[in-house]
Parts: sequence; structure tokens; C-alpha cells
Amino acid sequence: MSHWLYLPELASTDTAAVLEDAEAAHAVRARRLRVGDVVCVFDGAGRTAAARISEVIKRPLEVHLTLEAQQHWAPPAARIHLTSALPKGDRQATMLDMVTQLGVTDFTPVNFERSVSRVGAGSQDRWRRVLIESCKQSQQPWMPLVHFPMDLGEWISSPTDDGVVNLVAHKEGESRNAVIEESLVGAKQVRLLVGPEGGLSESELAQLDHTQTTMVSLGGGVLRVEAAAVALTALVTRMLSDSRIGSRPDKGSA
Repeated sequence: MSHWLYLPELASTDTAAVLEDAEAAHAVRARRLRVGDVVCVFDGAGRTAAARISEVIKRPLEVHLTLEAQQHWAPPAARIHLTSALPKGDRQATMLDMVTQLGVTDFTPVNFERSVSRVGAGSQDRWRRVLIESCKQSQQPWMPLVHFPMDLGEWISSPTDDGVVNLVAHKEGESRNAVIEESLVGAKQVRLLVGPEGGLSESELAQLDHTQTTMVSLGGGVLRVEAAAVALTALVTRMLSDSRIGSRPDKGSA
């Protein structure tokens, strides 16, 4: 199994490429790769390529690659958009790492009345690094898109097309798999809503009562934000994978 490395300019690359900075350090110091080793490079937008390390320059650190034919992977049949309260501190990275491995395609932070964390300076850059590393770990050719924060009212009023399904994590929600599976039939996008650890307020629940959403129970206990996000994502990806063929390379990959 080849190590995966991130090469964002892959689409415009012919037969040679150079890894620098953090990605070069990851290849040489963390993975201990050497000249002649074969790796897989990806751009996070569905494109991958096999590559062989042709040269390693130490100062400044550079890893030179010779690329073979590229493949472009079709996006998932249904987008899975996690819209969630933010957990505290490093738990944000834990959440994003795990849901990326599970196949989330989009992430939007949502501000609730009882939210305790907000998007801070530098959050986007830290999250992007987490997403890259998670894609490398799980060998996901598509990296999740991170959207601007919104509040619950904006989430509710966001325009949606046919085929959009809204699932909300709630301890008093639906627990029968058959009912949840039925709600996913024909879904083109599944929006997962996870509230803060203090729970949704009465006014927020009242707002959701007037929307087309399915409340989903994740068990009898009260979960942390990241645990609820991972549990709901895992439930949905399993149900979707039971009924759909996953991503395959497009015909005519180049």
C-alpha cells in the first residue's frame, strides 16, 4: 500500500513534481521515504497519480517525483454535509479527522444559543491541515469543503434542492434503522445537524419543528459534540454504502 502525499497542483502537473515544506518533511522525516519509493499523490479534488521519488534535496528540503498516469475519481453519489456546533479546543481536530475518514464531503460550523466555541483566528488553516492528514490516512481522493459559519436560522433558510435530506441528532429522536434508511432513499445530499453539548434550546427546537427534518437518536446518553458528529456520520455512511456503489474512477482517466 503506497503512502499518500498531498499535491494540490496535480491537475496542472505533467510528469514531474516537487514536494516542499510540510509535505516534503512528512515524506522524508515522518514516513522515512527514500529515492525509488513509490507513493500516491492526490489533490483533494478527486485526482490521484502514482509517483516515484526520483530525488531528495536536503537544503532546502525538496522531494522530486516522477508521475505516472493520473486518475480522476467520481465524487460520492450523495454529499454528506456535517453542520455542527464546535467542540472545545483540540476536540475540533478530533472531530474533523474522524468524520473525514468516514466520508464527510462538507463541513459548516453552526452557532447555537448554547454554543461554547466559535471559529477563531487561524481555525481554517488548522482545520485544512487536519483534513489533508485525514485524507492521507484514509486514502480519500476528495477533501471536505469547509464553509463559512452560520447560525441555525441561516441553516434552516438555506435554499435546498430536491434530494436534500436533513437529519438532526437528538436523544429523543428516531432510533429505528428502517425509518432512517427510508428517509435516505433518493438522497443527493444529506445535511447532518449536531447541536452543542448543552442541547438545543426550546426556541431552536420550535424552529426545527417547521422544517423537513428527521430527528435521530444516537443512544440514551448525552454525547459530546464530536462523539455525536462521528456517530451520526458513521450511521449515515453505512446506510448509504449498503445501497450504493462507492466512488469509482471516471472513464478516460488521464
